Amino acid sequence: MDDAKVGSVSRMRSPLLLGLAVIGIGLAIGFAPPRLFLGTTMADPRNPIAAPVDGDRAFGYLKAICDLGPRPAGSDANTRQRSLVAAHFVKAGGKVSEQAFTAKDPISGAPVAMANLVGSWYPERTERVVLGAHYDTRPFPDQEKDPAKRRAPFIGANDGASGVALLMEISNHLATSTTPWGVDLVLFDGEELVYGEQGDYFLGSKEFARRYVEAEGGQKANHYVAGIVLDMVGDKDLRIDQEQYSLDLAQALMRDLWTVAAKLKESKTFPNRVGRAVNDDHLPLNNAGIPTIDLIDFDYPHWHTTKDIPANCSGASLAKVGRVVTGWLSLPKLEEKKKRP
Repeated sequence: MDDAKVGSVSRMRSPLLLGLAVIGIGLAIGFAPPRLFLGTTMADPRNPIAAPVDGDRAFGYLKAICDLGPRPAGSDANTRQRSLVAAHFVKAGGKVSEQAFTAKDPISGAPVAMANLVGSWYPERTERVVLGAHYDTRPFPDQEKDPAKRRAPFIGANDGASGVALLMEISNHLATSTTPWGVDLVLFDGEELVYGEQGDYFLGSKEFARRYVEAEGGQKANHYVAGIVLDMVGDKDLRIDQEQYSLDLAQALMRDLWTVAAKLKESKTFPNRVGRAVNDDHLPLNNAGIPTIDLIDFDYPHWHTTKDIPANCSGASLAKVGRVVTGWLSLPKLEEKKKRP
């Protein structure tokens, strides 16, 4: 890791003290500090059944998304991507809705129309899980060492498209899943409409969290028991450490997922080690009371550069993460397991 990348991490997703970072986000969107999820695990992780995730097909989705070009929030390509994924979710049996909202462009101050996309499976189930990924791309590749390239087009194959592509592949298996939960696949808009130091992060996940808190306050029946954010999961040399904020805020969920990874013989991709703290879309969800972990490989050499392209990503990596996530989804609830002889 070079010094430039370390410096950029401190600006974008810095390893701050947990309380300051998370409570700060909570105050920004009007939430109380998150409820810690440190106790009893919500599932029995002994016998996970992974879906037959197709890495080549997932990689095909990634390339199709990248063929749209740069996809910053508010752009035509961003809208086309949302329509592409919405059609895919419907074909896979999902019920699709949008959460439209508006933010300000950090440079011009002009309003930017944004929307989160929500694909729902088993809508009759009140206990639900959310799998999320941001689908916008950084406006420019601001981590290029050559200043002349910092206004070049940024494709965002790993940082943007990989999480979306994996959600598309996972959606192919939800109609036949043994999961006991209702499942919502959510694409967050406006994760990084930021130019250098100008702009706010996580606009889409903050909006999603705000709406959930308001619905919960009105005693809405649906309740999220857990969440997983997929961000930068397509690196060819994929290693997903246990992200520090996730470990502090949703310890039992992280323990379950890593146990599933071990059962599915994916411990090389999910090593039993703690990584850096990352400010990401999981923090607003945790502040809304949804115990959520972040699956991210931040040691990606092409982060925010013109080389974040499909050639530097891997369908095999997408398949590994997809197997672990769908294996986790297959787990029975603890109370159901206890009722069995």
